[in-house]
Amino acid sequence: MKRFLGLSIVLILILSLAGPLTVAEDLQRYKDVEGTVKLDFYFVVGVAGPLATVMDNMVEQFNEEHPNIKVNPVYCGNYNDTMAKVQSAILSGNPPEVFVVEISELYTLLGIDGIIPLDKYIEKEGGEEFTSQYFQALYGNAKAKGHIWGQPFQRSTPILYYNKDLFAKNAEELRAVGLDPNRAPRTWFELERYAEILTERKNGKTKTWGLILPGGWNDWIFEGFTYQNGLPTLIEDGEVSHFDSLKVRQALKFWYKLTNEIKASPPLKPWTETPMAFNAGNVGMMYYSTGGLPLVRKQSDFDFGVAFQPMHVEYGVPVGGGDFHISKGISPEKQDAAWEFIKFMTSPEMAAYWSRESGYICINKKGLELPEMQEYLEKYPNASVAADQLQVAHSKIMAPGFQEIRKTFVANLDKLMQGKQGPIETQKKLHKEVQNILDQY
Repeated sequence: MKRFLGLSIVLILILSLAGPLTVAEDLQRYKDVEGTVKLDFYFVVGVAGPLATVMDNMVEQFNEEHPNIKVNPVYCGNYNDTMAKVQSAILSGNPPEVFVVEISELYTLLGIDGIIPLDKYIEKEGGEEFTSQYFQALYGNAKAKGHIWGQPFQRSTPILYYNKDLFAKNAEELRAVGLDPNRAPRTWFELERYAEILTERKNGKTKTWGLILPGGWNDWIFEGFTYQNGLPTLIEDGEVSHFDSLKVRQALKFWYKLTNEIKASPPLKPWTETPMAFNAGNVGMMYYSTGGLPLVRKQSDFDFGVAFQPMHVEYGVPVGGGDFHISKGISPEKQDAAWEFIKFMTSPEMAAYWSRESGYICINKKGLELPEMQEYLEKYPNASVAADQLQVAHSKIMAPGFQEIRKTFVANLDKLMQGKQGPIETQKKLHKEVQNILDQY
């Protein structure tokens, strides 16, 4: 017994002198003892969607390179559906080990105590040296309460798409009022003039829309207008509504003018129908996610461009998309395995591959330097606009009760765009309803 204790003490001393194990070494220790570590991965995409095939390829490569980890992708549909399934699984005590949900859901995940902070993993990877690979604007929605809870992955910004052929068709009229038909509008004033001129009506019916401010995710698009008007945030620290700001009222008045006064944008075009309408060639400009780029490239038969969203007092947009998270209610070895998967998926090679296939931003700056990514950007220079726009990007609003906040946000914007509610009434309702929700939490 004494001999056994002596050997144990010597072993402990040797291990302590060797220093702390890396995440990979920790994981290897678990693998040696327990065999394959199995992970369920909930992801934001339809089962039959084209991106499911892309994700299958990425997961398959990870599994091949990590024979002691088996990742099982579970495709959950859109962001709302995915969050509902993740939340239900966590509350039922059977959470997915790793998942991607919409970035504004962080406070909801914290409220149900469903995720772990990633700080210890990031520190083991080198801390700031590791995070410096990624665009820092993307970490704003991953941080809360002094910790990093998510790793950016499927990320986007809304950008302005414009039909160069329609601009050329209306070149003479655009030049007559001092506008350049060879570029996108840079200010709200220019946006209004371009949209008004590009709108074409015949026999009382709109043949060509100058602009589409889409429905569905109109809250995300509108948020950008408040930043372009100089407002730092719509909700401060997840507690205080700034919907009562004059800057918000001015943005609401501008939207009302575009949709109800000069009628340059349709009252409420659904989000999924917006790129199809643009691709048909009967829309001058549209506000949409950078994630729509592959679809526009594939379906449009005209020359198009993309640009920063026009400014009022400054440029500004919210970031968007989804982050990786690791569930709290799982074993340490599964958490370690989940981090290895996240690290692989956000590596330069995988981030660049996902960006090329999906249209989302290449979140890893080193990925942009890869030869295949350089070749892609040379072929499709429009793809670099969203990443460039990150220099003026803001964190997306997030707060406890986000789904309730988003519901009232969208409902009031819908009424405004349809002319059922004026800007002042919309602002009053928004501020009151959002603050009431924040106060409940």
